[in-house]
Amino acid sequence: MTAPLVTPLLLAFLTATPITGQPATEERDGVGVRHLELTAEGTGQNHAVRISPHRTTTFVLHTPLQRDGVSVEEREHFLSVTVDEAVGVVTLLPSSSLPPGRELLLTMRFADGAAPEGATVRLVVHPLQAEQQVDVSRRPRSGEACEQAVQRERERAERCEVELARTQAEGRPPEGLVDLFAAGLVGRGHGLAVRDITEDLTQHPSEVLAVRQAWSYRAHRGKRVVVELYVNNTGTQAWTAEGARLVGPEGVRPRVLRVWQPGPLSPQAQDRVVVEAEATSEQARGPFLLEVSAADGTGILTVRGVNFP
Repeated sequence: MTAPLVTPLLLAFLTATPITGQPATEERDGVGVRHLELTAEGTGQNHAVRISPHRTTTFVLHTPLQRDGVSVEEREHFLSVTVDEAVGVVTLLPSSSLPPGRELLLTMRFADGAAPEGATVRLVVHPLQAEQQVDVSRRPRSGEACEQAVQRERERAERCEVELARTQAEGRPPEGLVDLFAAGLVGRGHGLAVRDITEDLTQHPSEVLAVRQAWSYRAHRGKRVVVELYVNNTGTQAWTAEGARLVGPEGVRPRVLRVWQPGPLSPQAQDRVVVEAEATSEQARGPFLLEVSAADGTGILTVRGVNFP
């Protein structure tokens, strides 16, 4: 397959900023149960929980979970992953193939649509000291915080309207090829390498967001890589990407700078999702796991086998 021309909108990914999060509240009671409190304001909460081979760790969330809303990295290294979606309980039983110190992410999405929409936990393998039970609760957003969030969204919408009006009045796209030169990413004969990775990717058969075509890009200068996916939404809800992460061999995690798509992906429609990350030539050696999440908890796009030129 002939690789497509690199569009100006794709090239706009070569200048961006990362997304950061805040920690959750946590404590332990006298019987050894770990307590984590998730807050609506703390998007991106990520706490470490110890797991051990052949010892179960149970997460009690007190809230129903989305169908297929639980994912764990390197599922093949677990003897059992049991999910009771109706009650909100997840039980993990790791195998001995996980070495001490290995870190894996467990993502759980709630079904009720309230904030926060999900929980992400960093599983840390310990030879013996597994945490048997982790009790997860959510603290609803305060009235003042809701008002602040509404105000932020209103201001954001106003800025978008102003920018759209400006670009329409100018009669040209907001980014162009010259921006690559200005950013120092191309020049002196160096450009972008492109690779068709459609046949390299694998997905679970139950994925609602199915990748039909895919390409990867790497700037010869500037330490930037991009993944371009053409995704088919086979579900019944519109889907809008918000955050993403790349996980490579030996736990290498390039810093994701930006996630972009033309607009919400309607049910039964197909369109692009593009992810840009920062990685040196050494860090860009795959294959990578790519996970793209939505802000409203409408589903996670997960693909394996991402390689860069």
